[in-house]
Amino acid sequence: MRITENLLSERYLYNQNKINEKKLKIQSQITNNTKLERLSDNVGDSLEAIKLDATIRKIETFQKNITYAKDYLIITTDSIENIADETQKIISQIMNADNALNNANLSAVTQSIKLSLRAIVDSLNEKRNDMYLFGGTDFSNTPWSIDANGRAVRNSTNVTGEIKVQITQNIKDTINVTGNKIEETDLINTLNDILDSLETNSVPDDTLKQRLNNAYNSIVNLQSINGEKLNRLDDISSLLEKQLLNTQELLSKKQDIDPAKLIVDLQYQDYVLQLSYKLAATILPKSLLDYL
Repeated sequence: MRITENLLSERYLYNQNKINEKKLKIQSQITNNTKLERLSDNVGDSLEAIKLDATIRKIETFQKNITYAKDYLIITTDSIENIADETQKIISQIMNADNALNNANLSAVTQSIKLSLRAIVDSLNEKRNDMYLFGGTDFSNTPWSIDANGRAVRNSTNVTGEIKVQITQNIKDTINVTGNKIEETDLINTLNDILDSLETNSVPDDTLKQRLNNAYNSIVNLQSINGEKLNRLDDISSLLEKQLLNTQELLSKKQDIDPAKLIVDLQYQDYVLQLSYKLAATILPKSLLDYL
C-alpha cells in the first residue's frame, strides 16, 4: 500500500482529534462531577441511574407525606388529650356532686361542666391547614357547636370522610380521626344528658356515671390508636431513610467521578497530545524522498 503525505496528515489529524475529544470529555466530567453526561456514554449505567433517581424521588415524596401525616396526627393527639383532660374534670365534679355538702351547689357544677363541654367542642373543631381534624372530608362547616341551651350539637351532615396519605409504594394510611368515631364514644350525648339531669336539680345517676366513664375510656383508646400510628410512621420513616441512603450510594457508584483518577487521565492525555505534536513536527515536514 502506498503511504502518501496526505494519508499521514489525515491520520495525524484524526489521532489529534480523538485525543482532544478525550481531554474535553474528562474536563467536562470533572466540571459537572458526573461520568454519565449523556445516555450514550454508558447505556446500561445511564438507564440504571435513571431508575435509581426515580426511586430516590419517590422515597423523598413518601418522606414528605410522612412528615405531613405526623404533623396532622400530633395535632389530633393533642386535641384528643385536651378532650380527655376536660372529661376527667367532669368525672371528678360528678363524683363530688354526690357529696351532700355539694348538693346546694349543683348550679355551679352545671356551669363548670358547660365550660368543659365548650372546651371539648373547641378541641373537636380544631383545624389544620383549614381542615377540621374531626370533620371528615367536609371542611365547609364547623363540625360541632354549642346551642342556646348550652348543649353540644353536630353541624356537619357528614363527618365520616377519611383523609389518606401514601406513605410507601404499597401503603396508604388514614391519618384523621373521623367525627363518627368521636360520636361512637357517646361522650357528647352523655354530657348533654348529664346537663339535662343537673338542670332539673338531680345528681346524675349511676347509669350516667358509667356512660361517662365508658366514654372517657373510648376517648383514651382513640388517643392510644393515634400514638400507635405515630410510632408506625416513625418506623416506616427509619426504613425509608435507610432505603434512601442505600439508593443514593448505588446512584453515586453509577455516576459519580473519581477526581484523582480523572486528573491523572487528563495529564496522560495531555502528555500524549504534546508527544504527538513533537512527532508531527519531526515527521510531517519531511517527504518520502527524505526516507530513501
